[in-house]
Amino acid sequence: MDSSLAASDRSHSGRRLHPTFDELCQNTRLLIGLRWVAGLSILASTMFAWAVLDISLKTLPLLFVGCAVLVYNSILYNLFNREKKTRQHVWRVTWVQVILDWAAMTVLVYLTGGITSPALIYFVIHAALSGTILVRWQVRSLAGLAILLVGLLAVLGRSGWLPHINIPELGLDNDLYKNTTYIAAVLFFFGTTIITLSELVTDRAQRLRQREQRIQHLYEARSAFMRIATHELRAPLAAGLSLMRNIEQGYTGELSPQQAAIITRVTGRLEGLTVLVDDLLALATSQEATIAQVPLERVSLRAVLEHIIERESPSAEAKRITLNTDLADDAGMTMAAASGLYIIFGNLLNNAIKYTPDGGRVDVLYRIAPSDRQAIVSITDTGMGIPAEDMPRVFDEFYRASNVKNAHIAGTGIGLPAVRMLVERFGSTINLESEEGKGTTVQVTLPLAARHSVVF
Repeated sequence: MDSSLAASDRSHSGRRLHPTFDELCQNTRLLIGLRWVAGLSILASTMFAWAVLDISLKTLPLLFVGCAVLVYNSILYNLFNREKKTRQHVWRVTWVQVILDWAAMTVLVYLTGGITSPALIYFVIHAALSGTILVRWQVRSLAGLAILLVGLLAVLGRSGWLPHINIPELGLDNDLYKNTTYIAAVLFFFGTTIITLSELVTDRAQRLRQREQRIQHLYEARSAFMRIATHELRAPLAAGLSLMRNIEQGYTGELSPQQAAIITRVTGRLEGLTVLVDDLLALATSQEATIAQVPLERVSLRAVLEHIIERESPSAEAKRITLNTDLADDAGMTMAAASGLYIIFGNLLNNAIKYTPDGGRVDVLYRIAPSDRQAIVSITDTGMGIPAEDMPRVFDEFYRASNVKNAHIAGTGIGLPAVRMLVERFGSTINLESEEGKGTTVQVTLPLAARHSVVF
């Protein structure tokens, strides 16, 4: 085991990892946010320099650059936030914004003095930020491109092919842009700075990705072990519980009061252990689905609910609980994993029945919101409810509300964390409202799949 893990570590360290889809989305979102600040800063600083400091700038061209940055950032924002994101789509948005940013920075540097411009630092900052998104060879290419662009501006300015822009108020009205030694020095220090910083950022990003992948593999191994172990425990537990019930019901002969008490205690322990194994299996399944990114498919929500209701109805009947269902005729096709939906709604309905006293009521409502293209499932019970002080922690692993523990109702506190994990995996939301002594309502909102969705 240790040797395989070590080999895995060496494999990861020798390989350049691309950012995960979530990381790519987060960093792209960050760049878009920073670009709003950059565009507004160009406009504000240009207007301040012109109106207050009376600095001789190319005011209109600079304002145009600032507006252009805001305009293309608005387009990128809308493209990025479209309903369905794919890795290819986000990569395309990433590269478009990099290209546009570098074009804008080149113009900005030229308008503020070329090789003497204080805006050269923007190339360094952008190259460093790119190191959090791109792999090493791409970042190196951008660093080389930055040096090439600045060098090209310097050559064109020195030769007179590109008119040099002087800014006397900043001391940029001299002939330094014609000084070969000065140009070489700026290119050297600029080049070494941008290469060093971008290499450091890229290296840190790679190490973090390798560490994250290593942790993910450990979680996957743990979840797989938990799933296999709990699955193997179910059969002997079920057999043992069945035998205990047979003995308890007198199939093997009449029991003395002392023997009956012992058998009842053993049966209760086995039932509690069965609940624990089932919940651990649900948690392991939800973790595997989340960590390993199990492919999603079109699943009929109504079909899942009908199956769950049929499965849980005997439990409701045994407690004389009125189980009311109101299911929309629409199949409600959603992108999910069928096994995950069974865990979600099976757990929620089972909880509603378990924590509702005899003679209570449980309502299952399923409807479609066509305007938002969403399916909404709510399960309401007249059970014991959840104390207000316990509400913030109901989705924590192994946490159980105080009134449930005081009532000595079997449970593990694993079910709701598993439900939340799967709900988030399917791009859905869950909302829980409860009042102690009056009942609980849990609402799950799932996005409907496009009519021609395919497995991804």
